[in-house]
Amino acid sequence: MIPAPDVGLLIGMSVVLMRDDLETAAATIRDLGFEAIEVHLEHVGPGMAGVPIFERHAEAAGELVRRHGLRVGTLNAVADRTFDPFGGPDPFDGTARAIAAQLRLTAAMGSPRLLIHEGRIAKADDVPRGSETLTRCLERARQLSGLIDPPPISVECHPFTWALAHRRLPELARALEPVGAGICLDLCHFAVALGPGFISEIDHEVLEAINHVHFADSDARTSELHFPPGLGVLDLEDIARVLAGRGLAIGWDLFGWPGPRGAIRATMPAYVAFIDACRAAA
Repeated sequence: MIPAPDVGLLIGMSVVLMRDDLETAAATIRDLGFEAIEVHLEHVGPGMAGVPIFERHAEAAGELVRRHGLRVGTLNAVADRTFDPFGGPDPFDGTARAIAAQLRLTAAMGSPRLLIHEGRIAKADDVPRGSETLTRCLERARQLSGLIDPPPISVECHPFTWALAHRRLPELARALEPVGAGICLDLCHFAVALGPGFISEIDHEVLEAINHVHFADSDARTSELHFPPGLGVLDLEDIARVLAGRGLAIGWDLFGWPGPRGAIRATMPAYVAFIDACRAAA
């Protein structure tokens, strides 16, 4: 398998700079020493609620990123308010159409993958069918996209979304591969949901399904607060040993941290060391 173009690169994330426009965010990411950028969906379009984002918006966003000397990384569509495959026929159809549009945006931007989350399930009786419902929605989205070869999808689990909240990761892992998808391992989210030693708790099946990583430290308590390396409780060296040789793109996620620029400048060597360790043969 040919590795994605952002594998092994230093990847910044525009989501930590949401108060900036994409032009400013890309310049900041470049000047901080990154080689690629994971772009949040809200940075692609006009940035106003209800205003549609078209493929030409995504093309322009990709062109802007490349003009700043960066590779285009993941298109991050997590927290899209239209996402509700479990709400019945109409929400299911709306979610499939929204993901189809996002796949087209991903392709237009030149991004190697689309990032979504797996959502919440309101009714406990629907949890056992969660993987089947989600993957049926993803397959429908791939068909609706009209793309001959849709970009891969990565599913970012959170402590409050159903797969982590209900401990359904293995079945989700099994279900995703046939529909061109995998799991995003966000170190903060997994630590909050499963504890600081989560890397030794997730099984081989889940590890094999990981197709993207969000690097961060964590206090293993505070959801959505991604700590700079060394300020949390995670054994980042041990996590890197487990991920080594898997050919994964690893973005540095400081979502929620109030001073991302200063933290990046102060702790960039720890992120570089993590990337280097993950490049090593397993």
